[in-house]
Amino acid sequence: MHADAIPWIERAEGDYEGAIVLAEKRSKKIAHLICFSCQQSAEKYLKAFLVDNNVRFSKTHALKRELLPLCQKIDEEFKVLTPYLEDLDPYSVEFRYPGEEISSYDVRKAINAVKKVRKFVREKLGLEKQRRLL
Repeated sequence: MHADAIPWIERAEGDYEGAIVLAEKRSKKIAHLICFSCQQSAEKYLKAFLVDNNVRFSKTHALKRELLPLCQKIDEEFKVLTPYLEDLDPYSVEFRYPGEEISSYDVRKAINAVKKVRKFVREKLGLEKQRRLL
């Protein structure tokens, strides 16, 4: 694995762990933080894959519209992530401010989506086979 991808993976794991820990609290007041952390973890995992493949990307939070097509140019199988990225995309900005509420169903859906993205990208990076702690 490219050394420059490691910090992206470490941050992705931090966001993932944060989402899981916060979700265990079952507090409606932090639902937006949980979903944001899920989105951030998925974003950083996609960016880690791109860095590992020496692909440049712009500063973006657009998972489906910008990052997914770049990943698909390297590996068509990334297409399977489309529904999960669609679920996570709104949490980058839209739900960070007062307005629409996030339900417990939304939280469960975001957690499920990030788990799918995380597992898929970690497998592509060879992290699952090696049981690496990153």
